[in-house]
Amino acid sequence: MSRPSILTIALLASLLLTVLFLSAESAGAHVGVGNHILEHDAAKEPIPDLWLSDLFYRALANFTLWQADGEACRRQSTMYKEHLSNHTSWAVRMQESWNRYPVGILSGNTYQMGVYDECVDIKYPVKGQYCLSEITLIPPAGRNYSFKRTEDLDDFGNNHAWKTILGWGNYEDQVPRNIFNLGICIPEACSALDLQTSLQSEFDEKFSPEQFKTIVKVDQIKCRVREDMYPYDTSYYLTYWLFSLLVLICCGATLHHIIRISYQQNTSKNRELSSSFFHEFSLIESTKTLLKIDKDNRLNAFYGLKVIFMLITMCGHKFFVLSLNPISNSKFIENVCLNGPFLLLTGYMNGVDKFFIISGITAYLTLSQEFRKPKNEPSWKTLSRPIIQRIIRILPAYFAVMAFTAHILPHLGDGPLWPQKSWEEAEICRNYWWTNTLFISNFVDVKYQCLIISWYLSCDIQFFIIGVIVIYVYTKHPKYGLTLISAIIFLSISVPFIVTLTTGRKGIAKITIPYLIYTRNLISLNESYRPSYMRATPFFSGIAIGFLIEKVKEKKVKFSQIVVHSGLIATITMSISAQTYGTVFYERDRPYYPLEHALYSTISHCMWVIPSVWIAVCYFTSGFGLLEHLFLNKFFVIMGKLSYPVLLVNMTVMLISQSSQRSPVHMSLRYLLETFVYDTFICYLIAIILYLVIDEPFAKLTKKLFAHRESISPSIMKETPIEKPATCSTKTVKKN
Repeated sequence: MSRPSILTIALLASLLLTVLFLSAESAGAHVGVGNHILEHDAAKEPIPDLWLSDLFYRALANFTLWQADGEACRRQSTMYKEHLSNHTSWAVRMQESWNRYPVGILSGNTYQMGVYDECVDIKYPVKGQYCLSEITLIPPAGRNYSFKRTEDLDDFGNNHAWKTILGWGNYEDQVPRNIFNLGICIPEACSALDLQTSLQSEFDEKFSPEQFKTIVKVDQIKCRVREDMYPYDTSYYLTYWLFSLLVLICCGATLHHIIRISYQQNTSKNRELSSSFFHEFSLIESTKTLLKIDKDNRLNAFYGLKVIFMLITMCGHKFFVLSLNPISNSKFIENVCLNGPFLLLTGYMNGVDKFFIISGITAYLTLSQEFRKPKNEPSWKTLSRPIIQRIIRILPAYFAVMAFTAHILPHLGDGPLWPQKSWEEAEICRNYWWTNTLFISNFVDVKYQCLIISWYLSCDIQFFIIGVIVIYVYTKHPKYGLTLISAIIFLSISVPFIVTLTTGRKGIAKITIPYLIYTRNLISLNESYRPSYMRATPFFSGIAIGFLIEKVKEKKVKFSQIVVHSGLIATITMSISAQTYGTVFYERDRPYYPLEHALYSTISHCMWVIPSVWIAVCYFTSGFGLLEHLFLNKFFVIMGKLSYPVLLVNMTVMLISQSSQRSPVHMSLRYLLETFVYDTFICYLIAIILYLVIDEPFAKLTKKLFAHRESISPSIMKETPIEKPATCSTKTVKKN
């Protein structure tokens, strides 16, 4: 081989070695910065050089409405601009009352609310108007900004900050970071449309060069001045004077009662005070009824159970109400949706089932006594009387809360969120109160349901009407009654299974961010949560438990305390274990299995039936020892009598408590518990007033209305779905 050829080969070999070396070095560099290279490649998607808050500041730094369509708005905006350049106090206050540079966006602080009161307190020469605008950031179509996020809510890896905004996963357990609520102070002469148009123009100008689009929305209901803008119409004054008249009647009746008591003491006469219309409204008489305890009534234990269940329900309500309002750390809500507590995520779906079971048991134990008494009247009268009494018993307090919500509530608060929260509830009750009166609110769209809790009362009355027929048949023909209740329970179990399986519905109404943001938007509330045919099992199981209680009492069954408490622990553990299976439905990207959802939708409403059977049988035959005394405590009995008024007012109280919010709160377990304790105290305080002024006086009038019927038991008239367990003869429930 020639010498040049050898040199050529050597040069080629050197070149090859050099290339291999450089390739290895380049590969090492890639290994060392792996994620950064990927991020760099991802960064080829159009991402602005400036951060989002900087773009906001560019658009809002010198924002005014001097180019608005309205002449008055332009004039006042020009005046504001001139005075601002001279640092006039009112103009500077208007400028500094809202934030032009959003903070905490990545942590989920989507409400930049500014200082509401500083804005609306401006009265001269221009009146300040506070508007809460909604700004949605839309990335370019066809661009992929997604990133894989772990369940560590603080782990964003090396992702670009813009991707946290634009690539936030489309998951129901995450608060979207690309939707902002910005509070802005503008002159009163400007309308919501003026602000929306001007904001849209500014954002288009600043964001369009970056290939991003914004959608600005400003509703007139979210624009507020200091004065109360809700109309004081005839309905308001009529409701106000009716409530005032009721209070005056109660005060007059109480004064009359005191005078008569004093007269009796002075004359040494010990006759019982005769009953009259005014006597029924005496606060003294109503208080005596509230504090009166029938120690021989074994159903008093249900008071204690109701108090516990009500407090748990109210705590859940408080969590939902807080989540509906602005919070600065969305991570708290996201963590609940991701990690529980699992009893909250799955338990709220059947939280009221325990009340339905108690209602079914008490309905049987009271009505069976009445139906077994000999009566010389048609069957239709015997059947219709308890239904009419129950409805009449419920309606006075129900009407009072609906009227208060529709006509008084909008005038009781203030704040940037107040009109949106309270006015909407008022308008719904104004227009759809009749669905509550007819007890069909659980079948209308949830967006038109007056009072969030009204679906429960509608379900209970619907169950009670069928239950009266079942109990009547059983007391007259036990075999037919057993067949009828068995068929109804079979249907109540089958219907949710068939409906869920054939319609492709979910087996659980999940707690998701859309649900927490606006409860009335959750379609599953219409489909599966509220309809009575989807959750009838607990009530009719309660009636069946009443049958069982009678039988075991007849056979004088009795268990040892070890068996009683062991069975209690075992059945409750079984129920909770079956219930928490629902957490699998919270897994991201979990496939939909129709049979799984159908089974869970059925089983979820049977979970508390098994422990209820054990608790009821053991309580009426063997007792629960020391545990029993806890629920028979006098304090619990008194609080239990207030359960129905508390049911009616608790959501309204929480609405008032949170809807006056001026700024986002830092959500924490401590804050939740502190506000829950405060709201619970207020709820029971208002419930006492409602009980003494309306609930108990009208209950006594109802009793008088049917007093000429000797077959009518006071227990039926006193029983309401969630309020008072009826009295029952010792023959049925007396402890051995």
